[in-house]
Amino acid sequence: MKEPCRSRRVSAKANAHRGDTATLLAAAPDDRRAIQHLKRAGFAEPAAALRNLHALTPTPREAALLAPALPRLLAALADAPDPDMALNNLERLAAQGEHVAFLRLITSHPGAIHLLARLGGTSQFLADTLRRYPTLLPWLLEPRTMRQWLVDELAADLAASLRAVDRPESRMNALRRFKYRQLLRMGSRDILGDADLTVTTEELSHLADVCLAAAWDWTRARLETLYGPPIGADGEPTGLAVIGMGKLGGEELNYSSDIDPIFVYGEDGETAGGEAGRVANGEFFAQGVRGIVEALESVTEEGHVFRVDLRLRPEGRSGALILSIAGYRAYFVDRAALWERQALIKARAAAGDPAVAARFFEAVRAFVYRPGLDPAIVGEVRGMKTQIDRSLRGKDAEHRNVKLGRGGIREVEFLVQALQLLYGGDDPWLRERNSLRAIFRLTERGYLPPALGRELGDALVYLRTVEHRLQLVNEFQIHTLPEEPRALGLLARRMGIARPPAAAAREFLARHRRITTLVHRAFRDFFAAPPAAAAPPVRIPTYTALKATGFTDPDRARQNLRLVLEGRPLIPYPAAAGRAIARLFPVLLDALWQSPDPDEALAQLERFVAAAGPRTAYLELLADRPDLLTNLVRLCARGELLTELLMAQPELLNGLASPETFAAHRRKREFRADLAAVLAPRLDPAERKDRLRRLKQAEELAIIWRMLLGVTDAERFSREMTALAEAALAVAWTLALEETVEHFGVPRDPAGRLVPAAIIGLGKFGGRELTTGSDLDLFVIYGGAGVTDGAEAVEAHVFYDRAVESLTGWLGDITAAGIVFPVDLRLRPGSKGSGFASSDEALERYYREWADPWERQTLTRARLVGGDPALGRSVRRRIRGLLYGPDATPPDLKEMRMLRDRMERELGRETPGRLHVKFGRGGLVDVEFTTQALQLRHGARQPAIRRASTLPAIRAMAAAGLLPTADADTLAAQYRFLRRVSLGLRLFGTRPSDTLEVAGPNPARLAKTLDYPSRKDFLEDYRRRTTWVRALHDRVVIPV
Repeated sequence: MKEPCRSRRVSAKANAHRGDTATLLAAAPDDRRAIQHLKRAGFAEPAAALRNLHALTPTPREAALLAPALPRLLAALADAPDPDMALNNLERLAAQGEHVAFLRLITSHPGAIHLLARLGGTSQFLADTLRRYPTLLPWLLEPRTMRQWLVDELAADLAASLRAVDRPESRMNALRRFKYRQLLRMGSRDILGDADLTVTTEELSHLADVCLAAAWDWTRARLETLYGPPIGADGEPTGLAVIGMGKLGGEELNYSSDIDPIFVYGEDGETAGGEAGRVANGEFFAQGVRGIVEALESVTEEGHVFRVDLRLRPEGRSGALILSIAGYRAYFVDRAALWERQALIKARAAAGDPAVAARFFEAVRAFVYRPGLDPAIVGEVRGMKTQIDRSLRGKDAEHRNVKLGRGGIREVEFLVQALQLLYGGDDPWLRERNSLRAIFRLTERGYLPPALGRELGDALVYLRTVEHRLQLVNEFQIHTLPEEPRALGLLARRMGIARPPAAAAREFLARHRRITTLVHRAFRDFFAAPPAAAAPPVRIPTYTALKATGFTDPDRARQNLRLVLEGRPLIPYPAAAGRAIARLFPVLLDALWQSPDPDEALAQLERFVAAAGPRTAYLELLADRPDLLTNLVRLCARGELLTELLMAQPELLNGLASPETFAAHRRKREFRADLAAVLAPRLDPAERKDRLRRLKQAEELAIIWRMLLGVTDAERFSREMTALAEAALAVAWTLALEETVEHFGVPRDPAGRLVPAAIIGLGKFGGRELTTGSDLDLFVIYGGAGVTDGAEAVEAHVFYDRAVESLTGWLGDITAAGIVFPVDLRLRPGSKGSGFASSDEALERYYREWADPWERQTLTRARLVGGDPALGRSVRRRIRGLLYGPDATPPDLKEMRMLRDRMERELGRETPGRLHVKFGRGGLVDVEFTTQALQLRHGARQPAIRRASTLPAIRAMAAAGLLPTADADTLAAQYRFLRRVSLGLRLFGTRPSDTLEVAGPNPARLAKTLDYPSRKDFLEDYRRRTTWVRALHDRVVIPV
């Protein structure tokens, strides 16, 4: 009897909520109920917000258009960092054109409201840019716009913008419009979470590269008309290179960064002559530098492009604007200071003549990176930071400046650059311009302890994100936290803290203090680090002995053995660990000599020992258990990924001593039983996250070990990885729902029934083809409209948006224990700019009315992986209808081929010396596209081929007569081969994954792994197989 009463109460509550919202557009300007409603929705100035709503809908026609979408609009505005600013910017944008057309666009497009609320509530300068160029809104809503652009695409976009203009003034304005158009795109992706910090800064830096190149092209053309081209002493033309320094060089630009270039030209000499005669090459290029700076810095009615800072050139402000390569060489020999070596770590060719740039880097390399250790570097870098600290004292900025203050960005960069200067001469892997990637490399090589490297990387991402959010508001070059409490609270909300400003500010400050304290402690401890302990008196085998026992690089092996014995510089062993190392060393040598790849085994073993150094118990265990050490060496021979798993959980060593522990493959129910420990009572969220990650990593290592022992093959390996992912997803979804229900209650329909949700896997997850390092491609579908029954009632779409957001955190957040699985939501209906969950009806509407052909193609691999089974079956019927029903859109093979060609060109990027196992010619994607093309063409008449997994689909196609049996068997064999190659590369830790450098070490390593006689045999067979795959693909997916 109670449930119907409850249903009526829920329904009445939902109707009252909708009724309150609907009355806002008709309310009087001083209507207290409307103002109170907006105040509860998060507006700091609700009366002004009500006026903005009225201005947005000046007539009943506009009000009728907006009314159905008003609850969604208010929810999106409430979620914005600054709801008042978001609504004000929305109203100002609408005023730029015809209200009816604007409202129709934002209410009909699934991502428009979310985009405009986030953009307008985060960045005033981007909102102003959109208001100034309102025609860019439809462009922003196109999926092709909201993706990462390559530098070639940026250049092509600028060229298209300049094609219709020829006057210098018009060119300058077109360059500025291009810059702000691209800033709007990049900032929108950043704000929506579609681009992480690394991608955003890389795109901003490439934008500067393209603008520099255009400015030099214009300037050079003008100067060559006046003076002719510059000629070197050898009679050949010579050019100019723009070298990016600082954030530009490191591909780390902010939204309001200066750019710090230096300029170099190839040869002294004289120009060939033109309208104004001849000039010396130095004068020609000096005028060129002035022209570049003027083109970028001068202010027109469209603004400026970039501020240009030339103080990093030799002699600073008093130095020449540009030097020849010989001039730079002489300066570095005679007069350059340490800070200039430090600055050149980030140097990168940004524009101009690539040959000149290559010669410049050849000239400076020996100056920047010198062999051997120079202890004076530490003191000099410490002195530079002390000067910075002194300049901040008394300005109340020492603790608020995220760039220069205590625990700020500069301390991270100085620590990293000091290590690079110390060790980069002997270890070329450390010569990395980007600070975040440099931290990864220093950690990977052991120059930073793993925990500290992870903490510094996370801290740098956090501090740079704070810097971005400060500058994103008004495009001001600021680095200091605001003092005013509300401004600090809004910054915290822009950082993703979804709480009221005052509470958000408190949470933000606590986190900020914790991170800056950690950074400053690391900085202080590093520059006060004691010298490493003396090496133990254990004899390292000679070059000849190592060569005779199977090492291909005895010199490197001797270095790694020395590091095993002595420890890494600045990371000395505790005394007990040193004694354990001395005891295990003879057994280690025997195990290495028996390994199939002693070089790789030793390199990875050294990383493990370096990471385990402070944990003496594990080293003593290895010294006491020769069988355990032998198994560890065997594991290390297969690459760095396995080593990293053990570095995260060295307690797993015990299992490796008993391979019979992994004697049989496991299924989803067994994984779920093991992961159920995460749901134990009385654990806080942090403990649950840590336990989930540790249990998953233990299971993953066992899955890999079973494959290495031959218990399972590559196909069974993928099925086990997928089963593990589904088990982890089930646990994480339970936790996400519990968390969301606690905030909002249970979502119920008007009849009081639960609104269910289903999780649909796509890609390799849907196809049960996961491998180590795979993302989980998925989307969430809920059953329909409804409202939660909690104290804070929200609609079902809001509930499930929050639940999905929580799910991605449970699985994808990186903690001290690592990660479970990254979650990729980009294939969801509506994709970028839409909510995280869709109703089942919205799913069908989107794919019928909005989706591109490639989005429908992804549904061939859709599979229910979690959530409500009944709803999942309903979703499956809808998807089959979309793909194979009588009203299904016919497959567009031309579009499929164009997409494949673009993937090959932009993602594969193959060259004669570089192959891509996934996106290259004849790679995994060719097999998958061939299979999916046949499914889309024939699936309506052949239900048996509607398989999410590639190999079963190929077998079904052969049975249906769609592929000759011989072709199907060969295609399946090639697919298994390519997956084994891909898995091998991932286990080796290849970056980027699935990339095979022909001249690198991996072909030989793969040849050993896959039992080929030689590297040459493997590569010849790889090319033969991929050529066959591409030929079949071309017959099925017709070339354009």
